[in-house]
Amino acid sequence: MTALDLGHLIGERAIDPIDLAQYFLERIRKFDPEKRIYVRLTEERALAEAKAASIRAKQGIRRGPLDGVPISWKDLFDTAGTATEAGTKLYQGRIPVKDAECLQRATRAGLVCLGKTNMPDIAFSGIGVNPWTGTGPNPYDKKTDRVPGGSSAGAALSVALGLAPAAIGSDTAGSVRIPAAWCGITGLKTTHGLISLEGAVPLSYSQDTVGPLTRNVADANALCAILSGKPAADLSGASLKGVRILRATSQFDALADPAITGKIHEGLALLVKAGAEVTDGPVPAFDDVVALSAKHGSPAAIEACMMYGDQMKSNPGCMYAPIEQRILAAEKFTAVDLAALYRGMERLEGEYLRQTADFDLVVGTTQPEHPPAIAPLLENLEAYLRATMMSISLTRLANLLRLCSTTLPAGLLDGLPIGMMLMSPAYTEGKLLRLSAAVERALKPLNA
Repeated sequence: MTALDLGHLIGERAIDPIDLAQYFLERIRKFDPEKRIYVRLTEERALAEAKAASIRAKQGIRRGPLDGVPISWKDLFDTAGTATEAGTKLYQGRIPVKDAECLQRATRAGLVCLGKTNMPDIAFSGIGVNPWTGTGPNPYDKKTDRVPGGSSAGAALSVALGLAPAAIGSDTAGSVRIPAAWCGITGLKTTHGLISLEGAVPLSYSQDTVGPLTRNVADANALCAILSGKPAADLSGASLKGVRILRATSQFDALADPAITGKIHEGLALLVKAGAEVTDGPVPAFDDVVALSAKHGSPAAIEACMMYGDQMKSNPGCMYAPIEQRILAAEKFTAVDLAALYRGMERLEGEYLRQTADFDLVVGTTQPEHPPAIAPLLENLEAYLRATMMSISLTRLANLLRLCSTTLPAGLLDGLPIGMMLMSPAYTEGKLLRLSAAVERALKPLNA
């Protein structure tokens, strides 16, 4: 059931929040005994919050539509009195004294905190592999353990496997949308700055964003409103009639498996049937921002190196070697590189807006390939690095150009999920979510 469905039943007194919290806690213990999805539960907190929500429901003073609904939190959001280690030995045993600001907002809205979900070291991986804590496998392949996607790996798995009705993750180069797409659920990358990062372990102070992973757009909309303090978008009557959509060919056609692109075309045909006007065409800013980053460095690597470089050197072996290698490689970039990078991104943000001004949405596949098998990545550094760069190759475009973005399930190919990525300019979450709801409805035949 969706988070809003559960919230409605709590309001109808058909479900007691205490029973609901216990239900999910029992499922987690049963289906995640190795703690590869939840690195730790916050059981005492969850039951206390559920008890308070139960009392409010009985008294008719619920705080909102999700009051009493339990959700999971990526292990980079500070939780008072509970270890928040961000997937790395660098932070082993780190116990914050207060909650992250977004968690405080969720708690005030009555949401119940189930626990902290698994992630790679400081969120610097699009595939979700963590050799310290283990890696929960993708739920769609029962024969081969494939990556779930990252870095919000446990967050996506908690929703996909019914261990939480919704999850909160972070997205710096795709870390909400990648695992959401590969696990067959919905993900929202918000505009940088929309939701407070106070109390969230940083990877990139200029690129990090907070976002929900959910079963549908309506849940993402409700959670975004709670975490941001902004009004939820009105999704009623959302339509694609006359909506102008650009299927980006730049980067997407060069990088994506043609079979996956074909699946996206199937989905776009359904959008046309629902009244949308779809055009294929280039977005030169996509090519230009990739070239800019290739020449002058990525903001995430440079900023992570600034924040963690000395700490990693003083504590060798406390971060997964390939991640440490990628971060420390940023030391080669100069102050001139940094100035060129940030000035270039600012210029390209404007160029993107001019190039896409005639369209309501820019669309493409979320992931260019299917999720790779886990074992070969742990055995071969080159394979690991290739898979990591592949995973962020398309999603990072929205981060570098300061966009907001969703990924929606768009059917299966060879038994594995395909995600359709929708992109919109900064701070247009309301429009994006409304159109995403219409796209979600149009794509139903693919997801039946």
